[in-house]
Amino acid sequence: MGGRRRLPATGCRAIAEPALLPYVYRLAPPTGHYELAALEFQALTGADAPAALPWDRQEDHNDVPRFARAGAGVDVARSAYIAECVHVLTEADTLDEMLAATGRLGLRRERFRIRVHKSGYEAPVSSNEIARTIADLIDGAPDLSRPVTEFVVFGSPRRWLLGESVSRGLNAWHGHEQRPFQYSSALPPRVARAMVNLVALPGDRLIDPCCGVATVLVEAAEMGVEPFGWEINRPVAEHAAANLCHHTQQAWLTIGDGRDARGRWDGAVLDLPYGHAAVRVQSECLELVEHALKVAPLAAIVTVDDLRDFLEGLGAAVLGVAELPKNNLVRRVHWVRSPL
Repeated sequence: MGGRRRLPATGCRAIAEPALLPYVYRLAPPTGHYELAALEFQALTGADAPAALPWDRQEDHNDVPRFARAGAGVDVARSAYIAECVHVLTEADTLDEMLAATGRLGLRRERFRIRVHKSGYEAPVSSNEIARTIADLIDGAPDLSRPVTEFVVFGSPRRWLLGESVSRGLNAWHGHEQRPFQYSSALPPRVARAMVNLVALPGDRLIDPCCGVATVLVEAAEMGVEPFGWEINRPVAEHAAANLCHHTQQAWLTIGDGRDARGRWDGAVLDLPYGHAAVRVQSECLELVEHALKVAPLAAIVTVDDLRDFLEGLGAAVLGVAELPKNNLVRRVHWVRSPL
């Protein structure tokens, strides 16, 4: 994903019908995180994640789509919720039709491996049998231990697809919960990573004007984004520094009021306090949001309140809102484009 980010338009849509788009993405959000996963998918690919693909199995209303399509193939190594990007080679309604179409491709690869993902398919043929059949249709030698190319099969009762893996998520946020200082109100690292992806690319500069114990700063730095954090509470800022050191990441860290930050950044992430703390500092929080939109073109803001009216009153474009349930609480991630 080289080059600069083009700011998304409000209500950004895919450029073609999903069935015509050549890349399939396998999504892996945990329960309650699909809306944020859909926003991250849109930010990375420029296409909307669908409510459901026609062939994507959903057993009940609590299930979420596990696949989405886009016209571009991108590196998802830094993604929080996208497990894999696959370039579609052929697809059909049945396994036999897909195998026949594969034979007509005349594929030639050396050192390849085939992975099969089946969803709701009850036929007696096993994944290994499917992989062996496809391997026999490819001109070249397989290598199961150190492949150069990975072919991927997605199968469901209504659709079969063969593709070539473009990139896979590295789940680099795993283990970031383990740190010297942890607050119960802090963002989960996976959520923080998705929010960084909404507003910044590797090489960008990101500001977190109320950085807390540096959850966002750690994720941004690990992803190759240059993070700048402000924290008005000195002991908390010291905890943030300790957490950065623990994860061997670097960030610019200032003890002070984020509303005093001067400069220009590519993106902003704000995790605003909630509960009793939010009542005490509500006006300051809104001022932090307003200031962030003056110093960055894109912002990801999480709060328990729905800020759409406030943001639109500032002239900002709300690109999307994702709800994140936490016990009996619902937090909202607002993806916003600055009016400036």
